[in-house]
Amino acid sequence: MMRVLFVCHSSFVVELDQSVLIFDYYGEGRLPAVSGDKQVYFLNSHGHPDHFKREILELRERYPKAEYILSRDIYFRREDRREWIHSVKAREDYELGELKFHTLRSTDMGVAFVVETEGKRIYHAGDLNWWHWEGEDKAWNHNMAANYRNEVDRLKGQHFHAAFVPIDPRLSEAYYWGIRYFLEQTDAEHVFPMHFWGKYELCTKLAGQPEMAGLLSHYHPIGYQGQEWNLC
Repeated sequence: MMRVLFVCHSSFVVELDQSVLIFDYYGEGRLPAVSGDKQVYFLNSHGHPDHFKREILELRERYPKAEYILSRDIYFRREDRREWIHSVKAREDYELGELKFHTLRSTDMGVAFVVETEGKRIYHAGDLNWWHWEGEDKAWNHNMAANYRNEVDRLKGQHFHAAFVPIDPRLSEAYYWGIRYFLEQTDAEHVFPMHFWGKYELCTKLAGQPEMAGLLSHYHPIGYQGQEWNLC
């Protein structure tokens, strides 16, 4: 069993038989009720306020066994550190209980996650994306393209049961470049867009984008907060 819930922006909940993965939750949108015997993991890719806020640490009162996996750019003073807060850096392998995960280096800040648990492989990009800004220096955009391709190439040929990948309306016609390249290099059973700033029409636009032909057979456009999918 794999149940996916879109919370808000880049925040998703993936519920499995024994665990619940909560990606990039920052306090907006509703989290579901969780069975008390399931292990909860919060995974936050970086410290931008649309991906993390310190208030979510208070949710451990609601989920007493929760573990927090936070990108190293999210800073804690020594006296504020807890045994259930785990700081991670890019391009490393980690193991926490039944959870194994690898981190990639974001093209913006922090990390992207490749998570393996209960026989599932899940990719959450965080802000790892092909950021192409109109008006930006050509050399900057060229370097960004190279950095993004280099990072995604590390996943070449890999299979994912679910993948969460940005599309961003601020990038104008380049909004789909990142997800297109990711899907060209990998094999994803279920693909979800994120980071579209509430512009749900962009999810529909992607489905009809000619350059995405043949890449979206398992694409799930998003229409509202709280949307759920029950996947095998």
